[in-house]
Amino acid sequence: MVLKYKLPFYAMCLAGILMSSCEDDSTVGSSIQPEEDLLTVYHHHINTETQSVITDSVISKADYLIFGRYSDDLFGEIQAEYMTQLDARTGGIILPDTTIVDYSSATTGILNTILQDLDSQFGKIKEVKNARNFTIDSTLYIMQYSSGFWGDSTTLQSVQVYELNKEMSQPKYYTNTKVSDYCDQSILLGETNYQIQNAREIRVPLSNDFGKRISSYYMENKINSQTDFNNLFKGVYVKHAFNEGTMLKVDVSGILIYYHYDADIRTTIGGKDTVITSEKLKEAYGTNPLVTSYFLSGNKTVKRANPIQHEDWDNMVQKIQLKDSVQTYIYTPVGVYTEVEIPYEAIMDSIKSKVDDTTKVMFNSIRLIFHRKDVNNKYLYNGQMILIEKDSIENFFYNNRTPDGLSSFTCTIDSKTNYYAFNITKPTQNKLRQEGISYAKKLVLVPVIRNAEGSNYTYKQQLWMTGTAIHGSAAPDTLRPCVDVIYTKRN
Repeated sequence: MVLKYKLPFYAMCLAGILMSSCEDDSTVGSSIQPEEDLLTVYHHHINTETQSVITDSVISKADYLIFGRYSDDLFGEIQAEYMTQLDARTGGIILPDTTIVDYSSATTGILNTILQDLDSQFGKIKEVKNARNFTIDSTLYIMQYSSGFWGDSTTLQSVQVYELNKEMSQPKYYTNTKVSDYCDQSILLGETNYQIQNAREIRVPLSNDFGKRISSYYMENKINSQTDFNNLFKGVYVKHAFNEGTMLKVDVSGILIYYHYDADIRTTIGGKDTVITSEKLKEAYGTNPLVTSYFLSGNKTVKRANPIQHEDWDNMVQKIQLKDSVQTYIYTPVGVYTEVEIPYEAIMDSIKSKVDDTTKVMFNSIRLIFHRKDVNNKYLYNGQMILIEKDSIENFFYNNRTPDGLSSFTCTIDSKTNYYAFNITKPTQNKLRQEGISYAKKLVLVPVIRNAEGSNYTYKQQLWMTGTAIHGSAAPDTLRPCVDVIYTKRN
């Protein structure tokens, strides 16, 4: 590692003033300031080495699910699919649903003004009772990707939905989870082709027989817990089946079932209370207004896995050259990190070479700096990073931890200077004060999403299409990865 000692202009001015005051007894400073209170400013610039490292999986714990297939000249071809249980909403689904709702209601049910849409002589619905003749109208698997997609919106692709054969019972899942452990693809529930639409929604038609089967669990009172539902229906595998060109960030997914039924409806006709049957309404108006739906969501409350595969992984590794001294890479949703070894010993040696008594040293700033390099690809670069031991990544995110400033650090890219600067002052100060204290030296840069919760922040691992290049050790001196050290010493 190369050690360099530089003094910035403001530091030279300060140091010059301080030194001149030592030499000239006639100056004001030397007349009133004790010699032991004088300060000397030092600035050390220590280069360090980086390399790209491969990760084969990350924990599946994002707020969304990734789906699709995409190919890139640099990072190769990536495919993302997912498996999910369905939230049974235990106790919250009664079929048929005779609840009366209005436009402001947050729940589903029978809208109280639907008879007025048929005929102005009707008043609002007051009650629906004696439900009968429950009938499924349509059954769909819904995928909503309102928050984003990546790639070519004109590409025609295909999705298939299969029923799982084995229950998802593990406490946590990773992006290298094997679909074959949970689904033999013997039960195809539905499939469809799709392109990116303004509605940002894919609807996969499923059979009404399947809708009847799911509905029967509730109508026969077989569902008293989520476990009961999982025993009857283990979940779905959503497979990317054709072509490549687009990745979706799926915010909402699940099974949507539309149905209708007959019943007695209490309302008013011409201002007088009356009860009319849905059968009579069909005879008079040709339609049954008692139509509603229910939704079984594959949300964060149930088990989910997001298998992600690189079809040409070996070719990608050869292209990015892991030990390339020109540049290193950081690539998500899963693939590559940049690893650095923090040169604590070199920092200590550089200080001790200038200062005899290290107890008089006070650090102003110690920053580990990485300069971002523009690369010829289409990916968004990562704005927020965490610096952490590679073996600690899983527990860090699984247990919702925050950086401690000793073994894990965070920073946001400086848009003006185009670099990431991690503050490593605290562990370096501790090492200088306590001989033999140990901190992890080999750390990796991990892209994250930072969310504010009041005055606190939470961090989740980035699982979207991002790619960043970092200048390596062969870059020009001003762009190399380095530790920038500024400290003062009392004389």
